[in-house]
Amino acid sequence: MTNLKRLLISHIHMPDLEQQEEGHVVQITSQFLRLHHVRDLHLESPFYLEGCLDQMLRCLKTPLDNLGITHCLLTNSDLTHLSQSPNISQLKGLDLSGVTMTYSSPELLPALLEKVSATLQELYLEQSGIRDSHLESILHILSRCFQLMSFSLRGNLLSMAILEKLLRHTSGLPRLSQELYPVPQESFSSDGILQPRRLSQCQTELLEILEDLGHPRTICISFMPLSTLWR
Repeated sequence: MTNLKRLLISHIHMPDLEQQEEGHVVQITSQFLRLHHVRDLHLESPFYLEGCLDQMLRCLKTPLDNLGITHCLLTNSDLTHLSQSPNISQLKGLDLSGVTMTYSSPELLPALLEKVSATLQELYLEQSGIRDSHLESILHILSRCFQLMSFSLRGNLLSMAILEKLLRHTSGLPRLSQELYPVPQESFSSDGILQPRRLSQCQTELLEILEDLGHPRTICISFMPLSTLWR
């Protein structure tokens, strides 16, 4: 399959936890050495890459157009190697949905987005444990992603204040047409139950912010269960 351009690997299961040794990781990632033309790579639930992402990155032979690593744990070292990899410098699409950022070092996500800001067209950070402080740290980088067309933060716990900052920082992106954001934190009770009246008030405030920005714009406020985030 040396001419393969798009590869999806999903839910590879090993029968015994003890088999998740470095040798098995090498056995999987070394196959990328044979794939000389892969430009779109999507890895769903690649638990075997935790702490070993650099091994896979070293095996890539060509720069990627699209990369998805979803629903798994990545260490600080993994994120560092990812941001430093020459094979992501031309990324058009990046999907890290389900990769928890809650406990990662605060400088890692900004460094990664800085690397791809010039070419990035699609960015998905859904259900990634992103809070206000994480989003605050990347606002200035997002404002320079002038090729960005689609951006999703659904399933994260964010306040009205940070959503307003986000809308203002991204208002100058000429190609941004698909925006998917979570229901604001203020729409929930203290035990995480959605309150329709509070949600309606937040929607009104968001509309006022969009009107104040002065140009037509459509955003989608989407509810995802927050039971795993409300801790």
